[in-house]
Amino acid sequence: MYLLLKSAFTKKNILKTISSILILLLIVNLQKRYSGFTPEIIQGYIISLGMFGPLISLGFALIRPLIFFPITIIYLASGLAFGGFWGGVIGISGALLSALTAHFVANKIGIDFLPMKWRSRICAVRDRVDEKGLRNMILIRFIPMISFDLISYSAGLSGVKLKPYLLGTLIGIAPRIFAYTYVGSNIMSPGDSNFWIALGVLILIFVIPGLVYKYKKRK
Repeated sequence: MYLLLKSAFTKKNILKTISSILILLLIVNLQKRYSGFTPEIIQGYIISLGMFGPLISLGFALIRPLIFFPITIIYLASGLAFGGFWGGVIGISGALLSALTAHFVANKIGIDFLPMKWRSRICAVRDRVDEKGLRNMILIRFIPMISFDLISYSAGLSGVKLKPYLLGTLIGIAPRIFAYTYVGSNIMSPGDSNFWIALGVLILIFVIPGLVYKYKKRK
């Protein structure tokens, strides 16, 4: 009986590992296919939906992590379609829905199929987040160089609690999304001062985390 259970468990892990490799290959293939999409194309589609545009955008946000569509293009397109402020509101709402989907899916899959070394690292990250959950999640989300979906799936795999996860996501991503949507809303008129202000804020959001990291490393 023990050998049968062990064999079944091993087969289950092998299947999950193969599935993970296939998913990675699918992601690479999808990213190539998505390269033809631009904020202007997505904006045109959203506007063509009329009053249902915001609802369809939010609905798409729910499935977006499952098809690995680039999230930055969505932010810029939201700014183009709805303006800087409302585009930001819709963009943040969509990002939270995407974060919820990725967390739920990854949490259901679990980490049993991963190598023990990876599992221990994920559990260590979970323990750190749980210790000072909200603060750590805000800091992680504030760093723009780390993939939004990678953080979401990792948080789900490690079982990070929903409350600090969603609240930390909201606070951490809001400044960046508003900067993106304001850039997007003025992308057709780069001579406008609002465009340069938003672009300056966006650049600062990318630069500040690196400077803080270097400062802490020196200390």
